[in-house]
This record gives sequence, C-alpha cells and structure tokens, in this order.
Amino acid sequence: MNQMLEKLYEKLWRRVRGRPWTEIIREDARREPLLYLLLFLSGGVFLVLKAKQNWWQILIGFLTGILCGHFWW
Repeated sequence: MNQMLEKLYEKLWRRVRGRPWTEIIREDARREPLLYLLLFLSGGVFLVLKAKQNWWQILIGFLTGILCGHFWW
C-alpha cells in the first residue's frame, strides 16, 4: 500500500514539474485574483444558504478563514 501511494505521489509530482501544488495555486490566484474571490464567495454563500438557521456560525467561520488565509498568503 505504501509503495502504491509513493508511486502515485511521484506521478503527480512529475506532472506538475516538481513544484508543490500550493505554489501552483498561489501563482494562479495572483494571476486571476477576482476568480478566486468569486469562487470562495460563492462557496460561502452556498454554505450559508444550505445551513438555514445556523448561517451566522458558518459565516463567522468562513470570514475567519478568509482573514487567516489573507494574513498567511
């Protein structure tokens, strides 16, 4: 099982030319910041609509995630 996971990881690593996924996403987000903003905003709106009465808890968690992501990035 371990060797199978290693082979899968190696295939993925070669496919992205040895760069980590976070670096690829970061470059893409810097190229198209509006796309990522709208993507995460729509995800948050979707969660809020699905939550019904607990919408404020999810909204606070989502906004906290945005702030933490912003400061980390």
